[in-house]
Amino acid sequence: MRRTPIGMIHVLLLVAWALDLALWRPVPAHNDEAYVLWAIRTHDLPGLIATGLRLDGQPPLYPVLLWGIQQLPSLRSVPMLYLTGLLLAFPFYPVMFRLACSLGGKRAGMLLLALLAFNPFLAGLMMFLRAYPLTLMLSALTLWLAAKADRRPTLARGLAWGLAGLALLFTFYYGVFLIAAAFIWLLRRPGAGRRGQAAWPGVILPGLAGALWAYFALAPALAIVIRHQGNPGIHPSPLEMMENLWLTLWSGWAADIRFAIAAGSAMLLILAWALIFAIRRGLPALGFPLLTGSLSLAGFLLVGWRYNFFAARYAAMALPPLLLALALILAHSPRRVRALAVACAGLLGLIGLSRTILAYTALPENNPWYAEVVTALLERVAPGEVVVVQAPWHYQALLMHAPDGPWRLFDLNEEARWREALRDRPVVWLLGVPAYRGNWEVLERALAGWIRTVEKEWPAPADAALVRYVPPPEAPSWQPLSVSFEGGLVLEAAALDLQGPPGILRVGLQLHATAPISQPYTLFVHLLDPAGRWITGSDAEPPIPTPAMQPGASVTFWRALQVPTWLPAGVYPVTAGAYPTGSNGWPRLRTRTGEDVVRLGTVSLVPRPTWLDSQDGQRCGDLILKRFAGMRRTSYRQEGPDIFPEPGRPDRLWVQAAWQVEAAGTGLPEVIVETDRGVQQLAWQTSSAVDIRYAAGETVAGVWEGEIPPDLRTRRLIVRCPGGEAQIPAFTLSRQRWHWNYSWILWNRMP
Repeated sequence: MRRTPIGMIHVLLLVAWALDLALWRPVPAHNDEAYVLWAIRTHDLPGLIATGLRLDGQPPLYPVLLWGIQQLPSLRSVPMLYLTGLLLAFPFYPVMFRLACSLGGKRAGMLLLALLAFNPFLAGLMMFLRAYPLTLMLSALTLWLAAKADRRPTLARGLAWGLAGLALLFTFYYGVFLIAAAFIWLLRRPGAGRRGQAAWPGVILPGLAGALWAYFALAPALAIVIRHQGNPGIHPSPLEMMENLWLTLWSGWAADIRFAIAAGSAMLLILAWALIFAIRRGLPALGFPLLTGSLSLAGFLLVGWRYNFFAARYAAMALPPLLLALALILAHSPRRVRALAVACAGLLGLIGLSRTILAYTALPENNPWYAEVVTALLERVAPGEVVVVQAPWHYQALLMHAPDGPWRLFDLNEEARWREALRDRPVVWLLGVPAYRGNWEVLERALAGWIRTVEKEWPAPADAALVRYVPPPEAPSWQPLSVSFEGGLVLEAAALDLQGPPGILRVGLQLHATAPISQPYTLFVHLLDPAGRWITGSDAEPPIPTPAMQPGASVTFWRALQVPTWLPAGVYPVTAGAYPTGSNGWPRLRTRTGEDVVRLGTVSLVPRPTWLDSQDGQRCGDLILKRFAGMRRTSYRQEGPDIFPEPGRPDRLWVQAAWQVEAAGTGLPEVIVETDRGVQQLAWQTSSAVDIRYAAGETVAGVWEGEIPPDLRTRRLIVRCPGGEAQIPAFTLSRQRWHWNYSWILWNRMP
């Protein structure tokens, strides 16, 4: 008879761990998780703590642990960080079992394990790349050590639960309510005597350390909470908060609200039935879990109600005592009631877990337009270049879609850090919010005199602008031209400079007006292929518009052309010219000799550096595929907090590849996507790349795009290379079939 409970205990532990691992997913970090990744990957340890104080307002223990873990290269990837965070929380289950056994015997321990093993909310918290899994584990550990100190109070046991409480407080501030409740329990009787020796260390250790930390951290944390008080604009009452927590507890965060209400109502009726039987049989010792659970819930409700900063996961520290109390009640109920409760919780939990897994496979972005922003950077930014981001939601978007991007990512407020990076004179990209353009001034001053280009702008709700800054040449070599255009414009000299950042051609122009010019003109600089086809260029008015030029006064300015990553090494011509602003490039101004373009010279170019994910890669004929990334983009519209897909609009599949050429004379691969209804070929993004050939050893990157009907899933990409073929899994599901409402913070709904 003794072997069966032990075997069942092991089975329940394995089931709990296995179901948690079922949520382990190699997908991008989402929202707040992306912030954690950004923080631990772009800061040293002091900078991490300082940035957390300024931007996050959360305790430092969890990000510091992740920072240490990701120092090991084998654990740096997003899936491995998810896994290590999960493993840190795995002791939660055996600790809760020991706690239940100490208060209610093995029956209570097994019932608690059964409730925990299939719980979708706990499993979802375990896979959250924030402090919640560690909070669960430390809350359980604090309760268990406090219970041990209560049963046999000693100074050593008091120090042990005090250290656990200290760790809990520095993981999640709401842990203070659980610590205070355990302290009150230990001193529940007047003249507690030896219990005081165990109680006071448990509150003094976290109290003193917390007070010292609050001296530095309390004001920034409150400022962040107050700043977010009106977002997302939901004002739940304490009763609604409790309702939300109860429903989420049994069905998880991804279930439909109708199912959640049914699941929560069923569990409420079953547990009320169990409580009636438990009262008749004599209630178990519920004082400890009820006190610790009720005070923790009270703190959760008070803060959420006062500051309108609420989600069910914020009650993580209250879940261990709450579930412990339910297990003790079930342990004193008849066998049939216990079996019904466990069976119902298990069935509802498995359904909730399946919804959570499904939701993670097509998790909506915080703003779907951010995918457009990320693809723009992936197409343009070379490895090692600096990206300065103004808005927290924008760098979260970058880390959601490209957590291992090739750039060096900085927050605009981290002036000392990005100024240090400027010493290398890299290409700098600003991802800014045009509505708050005034905040760009500090960066604009630091990069005064650099070649500035607005690469792309997105309207609201993306509300973003991508600006590139290239350092100017230090000693340019000017070549006289003296080319006169009709209208009185003279191109005096030009400079072609390739000594700057790799893959950047800096072109300088000097011009003047021979007489006042009434018409504004746009100056273009174009890079052509040997056959005269356009490759890339820059079209913009000079810094002093032509109507404002003083006759005879020279105007000097620079343009920075970015060499495409797909361009083979070779010699390419550079041309320049002018046309009336607003005329879409035609007609061009002609020179005295009748030409509409000026040849500035030729340049010997090498391919722009590419981002390669792996050293080995996958062979595809005469190519070695080093990186293959795809993104499915959907057209959306926004109405208040809700985002809806545009009906009748196809999705766009964006695919970026990087490869190494093995055989000389090799051309471009073809990319074909396989959907539910067959295959279709994706279009190479740049039409001028026809007939290009690469030398052996070159590394190349390119982009393909195509339209996919919303009702189709993509299954794989077929890459047809010269001399062979490769197949790459590419399962994507249209987000047009998902309706996401941000009131999930209150209702957690995802149909």
